[in-house]
Order: sequence, then structure tokens, then C-alpha cells
Amino acid sequence: MTSSPTLEPTLQQAIARSLKRSLSAQGQIALPAVKGALDPYGQRLNRLFSLLGKPLSPSELVKLCQHLAQLLQNPPASSDIVLSYEPAPSPRQGLVYRLDRIKSETPSQTLRCQGQLVFPCIPCLSRDYLQQLASLFALLTHPLTQTQAEQLHHRLQQELDSGFLLSPQSRLLVSYASNPPSQGGLSCQISVVTRSLADQSQTILRQTPNYLQMFGPLTKVLDVAQSLSPPLSPPLSPQDTPILVAGVGTAQSALPLAQQGFTIDALDLAPAFAQQLRQWTQEQTLPITVVSEDILDPLLTLKSQQYRLGILTDVAPRLADVDALEQLLAKVAQALQPGGTLLINLFLAPEELPSTPLLEETARVFNSTLFRRSQLQSLLNRLPLTLIDEVSVMTYEREHRPQDGLKLDPWYVRWAQGQQVFAMETPPMELHWLTLRREETAEDSNSPNPPNPLFSTVDAEF
Repeated sequence: MTSSPTLEPTLQQAIARSLKRSLSAQGQIALPAVKGALDPYGQRLNRLFSLLGKPLSPSELVKLCQHLAQLLQNPPASSDIVLSYEPAPSPRQGLVYRLDRIKSETPSQTLRCQGQLVFPCIPCLSRDYLQQLASLFALLTHPLTQTQAEQLHHRLQQELDSGFLLSPQSRLLVSYASNPPSQGGLSCQISVVTRSLADQSQTILRQTPNYLQMFGPLTKVLDVAQSLSPPLSPPLSPQDTPILVAGVGTAQSALPLAQQGFTIDALDLAPAFAQQLRQWTQEQTLPITVVSEDILDPLLTLKSQQYRLGILTDVAPRLADVDALEQLLAKVAQALQPGGTLLINLFLAPEELPSTPLLEETARVFNSTLFRRSQLQSLLNRLPLTLIDEVSVMTYEREHRPQDGLKLDPWYVRWAQGQQVFAMETPPMELHWLTLRREETAEDSNSPNPPNPLFSTVDAEF
């Protein structure tokens, strides 16, 4: 019997640090204001922040205890010490808290609380989440019985599995609150919160209206396009073979290419981003056709031999597995002209990096699906695509990005370096560019001239 592959402890710890950053917590605790309770209350609150994944530094703990000592000095009768906490405003990490002493209308000698925790939906961590919640509830003076722990674990596993299936970006929401004094105990509710890509893009543009204009294009995209066919002046006419640009936030590539004279067909997975690109296209009269469609949808069929160049940015990292990657490459390959080029970025990991549930599920949560070169070679052997170049995205940017160009989003840099999955200086994964050439096949010689429409969701004769 063979044992399951495991990650090195340093890599497991790096993933744990990354997931800890993704844990969100907010809530409130009320403690009876009792003179002389500084030490037990300070220790309890210190353990609370640790269990919430946001441990206090030594200086922060000193500050908390100093404030607590002031509030516990000659407290009025029937008063409570209330700790309120919530996530720190972006881009800060950790929690912000407030300590107050308030007069209690219903005097009590027990701890009262309410709060919620938000976890990434990683099914293989159900036991870890159970242990964290059990420790938290015990700290809140409500330890779980064996039966309660088993019931909670069953529910956690059920919700994590369904949430991950709906979307790896789903979040597990655990809400808890003290019951009324007459009832006693603690109530807990578990649910899954799912945000679609459409919702996320709308939120981004609502908070940062100029988000798509803040960061310049990726250098490799411009270099590959210019090397294949130098831009013309005036702009290419609609009859010229267009370039396919697909991904999330296609404006980053489509706008600069169109401004250089290329005709663009843009497929954006995010409807809000597509709408903004469409507006800019109309305002600037650019040769861009914008469609808000999911290129990952099997029902979306691109027209055969329509493009001389296809650019897929940040699409493969959202795929479920290597089978989905093969389907995507097959779809785009048939849309390319023989001799055409496909530029795609994806995360590559060394062959020796074990494929474990923790690694694969965490990578999916952070839109960082991992592939190995052996997997790529195997699927390329079945497709009319030949790898002609491979380079790290960030290495290429460091070596070729213009000095006066717009800076890349710091979040993107961390993501491309694999630091969203592994919170460490040099993760064992990185985003790479693959440049692929579309080879001619026997079927190509029998194909009619390609039609002009961008795509077709159904091909049928009536």
C-alpha cells in the first residue's frame, strides 16, 4: 500500500500563512467589568485574536492590556467591557478593534458574544476548520460536546464541498451568537457565500472607476503582436484578419493593440469590464468588437480559421484541470489560421512538487490552477499546436518592460509569482507565457474560407 504524497513542511506552512490572510473575522465580546480581572481577561483576548488568525504582536498586546487596565480601574457596578473587532481597511492586514466600558441594562456574570468567521472553501480543511471553531467556542465558554463536534464537522464538510463545486472562490460563513440568558448556550449557523465574476467586476469598478486604465499592457502581448505583423497606418480595415483577445479585463491588451492599428475581437469573461471597453471603443472609434462571453463555455464555438493571433490572458489559471485546458486549447486552435500564433499564460510547477488536495484546492481558490510540463507535452501531442517559446511572465517584464511604462499592479506581481498560494519569497510555481504555433492539418485543406462573424453558439442548417 502506497502512502499519499505530502508537501514539505515549509511549503505547508507557506500555504497556511496564505490562507490565514484570507480568513476574515468580525464580532463583539462583552465581559463583566470586574476589578482585578486584567490578567485573565488579557490572556483570553490575546488567545481570541490568535484563534481568529490575527495574533497580536508584543507591542499590540501591551497596548491592549494598558487600555484594559484603565477600563477595569474602579468600574461602576453592572458594567461590561466590550471588545468590538472587524477586518482592517485594505490594504492593511489583520483586525482593528475597539475596547469600551458600557453600563449594562441586563447585568450578567457570563461572557456574551456574537460574531462571524469567513473561510476559503477548501474541502480538505474541514477538520482544521472544526478544530479552530471548537477552540474558539471553548474560549467563549461554550465547549462542544463530542456529538456537537461530529454534527458540526458533517455540516462543515457538506457546505465546503458544495461551495467549492459552485465556485472555488466561494466563502464559508460561520455566524455565532450567545443565546438569551434564559436559554443559555451558543447558536451557530453555517452558509456559503458565492460571488460571481460579474459581481466582482462590478464591485471593482464601483470602488475604482478607472481600474482598467491604471495598469499598462503586459509587454509580451505587444511584442508578440508586433513581431508577427507590424501595425499599419491607417488602422486595419474590418476585412483584415483580426486578433482574438480573451480573458478578464481584456481592455489591458485590446486598447493598446487597437491604438496601434490592429483589429481586435475581444471576449471578456467579466460583463462590467466588457461594457467599459465597449464604451471606450465607441468614444475613441477603435477597431474593437467587444463580446461579453465566457470562452470557457463549451457551448461557445469560435469560427474556424478566423484569427492569425490569439491572446488568452489569465484564462487558464481559472480552469479546473488539465482536461479543461485541453478543451480550451482545442477550441482556440481550430479558430486560428494554419501558421497562426497563440499566446497564453498559465501557472507551471516542477514535476517533483506533489499534487495534494491542499495544494490543488488552494490553487483553485486563488485562480492559480497548476500544470506540469509533462501534462502540457502530453496534451500538445494530441493537438495541432507546437510550443515555440516559454518564459516566466515576471522575468519577461523585468527584462523588457519600458522604463517609462505604467507599473504593474502589485497584487498582480504577487499573484504571478505564486505568492497568493505560497506566502514565501520564492514559491515553487510561477506564471509563464507559452507561445504556440498552429500547425496545418489534413482537415484544413478541405475547409472553406472562414466567415466574418466573431463567433457562433450553434452551427445548424434549416
